[in-house]
Amino acid sequence: MTARTSAAGSVRRLQGLAVAGWPVGRLARETGLTAYRITQLVTASPKTVTVDEARAVAAVYVRYSGASPGLCGVSHVHARAARDRATAAGWAPPAAWDDDTIDDPAAIPQWTGHCGTSRGANLHARHGIPLCPPCQAADERRRLAREARALRALSTNHA
Repeated sequence: MTARTSAAGSVRRLQGLAVAGWPVGRLARETGLTAYRITQLVTASPKTVTVDEARAVAAVYVRYSGASPGLCGVSHVHARAARDRATAAGWAPPAAWDDDTIDDPAAIPQWTGHCGTSRGANLHARHGIPLCPPCQAADERRRLAREARALRALSTNHA
């Protein structure tokens, strides 16, 4: 039986590389996985992968997460297509993941560096990034605080 591990880190790494402009074909060639398997991982987000798959994806991520696809031979057209698909799918870029938590299934990306705060929610809005759960909660807290202030002002004015 082949050893398996959580797929969370592998999925996040592959999605992050796609956001950075790495096309499926290049990721398949570099990892030794098929393009079909890469597509399965990034779109279906399975619960587990083989340990060999996880190691292959992690090695490619280390090599390419900070590299420019264009400088590594990926055509501008293919890089732009990969970025567009990944952005449309709402995938997090490599910079949103901390190396210590990327493999933790319960971890969430830190899109702004201030997620979970009003500043984080503002940065999401400013940059057109969908709100992450902590920023949704921060935005809701801010909305409730505004409503409470408005109600206090009304009650003070009518007293």
